[in-house]
Amino acid sequence: MIFIIGIVIAYMIGILGFTVLADVGNGLGTALSIIGGMVILFIAGRLQRQKEKNDPNILLDKMMMLFHEDGFQASTYIFSQSVDKGFAVDDERKKMRFITHQPGGSSRKFRFEVTDLSLKELKQVDMLEDGVPIEQSTERDNNEEISTLELKLTMNDKESSTITITFLKFDVPVRKTTAEYLTERENLEEIYHEMNSMMRSAD
Repeated sequence: MIFIIGIVIAYMIGILGFTVLADVGNGLGTALSIIGGMVILFIAGRLQRQKEKNDPNILLDKMMMLFHEDGFQASTYIFSQSVDKGFAVDDERKKMRFITHQPGGSSRKFRFEVTDLSLKELKQVDMLEDGVPIEQSTERDNNEEISTLELKLTMNDKESSTITITFLKFDVPVRKTTAEYLTERENLEEIYHEMNSMMRSAD
């Protein structure tokens, strides 16, 4: 969409250069309008590529492709709120695949870090609220406020000792009675119990 708008603007500047500005400065107006149009097209192209690289739907599609490479048969998928991280489990092979989007750089291609780990390397699973394990709290106080809700996997692997996936992240803390929090908390609890079950079955 951004690139299309850029083409329209560049086209209008080009028409302006060949009509109204054609006699300005012995053709200088036309030349400047052509250069201006090319600059707008270049900027619009860069903005469009940047938007695509951060589009959650495109990131999701790319990650799903990576989750099915090399014979990996994912049965469980987990994605962060911003879809910059993804996690999947292959029950048959007792393996986990963790994917992280690597933003930035001048390349037009999407860059991802892919890590495969055995379920046997999973040591502990924790649900975190603002970085604190939920199990440590005595009871849930709905008047409390929260900024982040996360799932933390602790591994025996030295290079990937912990993997943290953010389910919710608010710019301003919200109460635990909000619908978004309650929905994601329920989803997180289901995943937490599922991952614990997988961890025990892999022993």
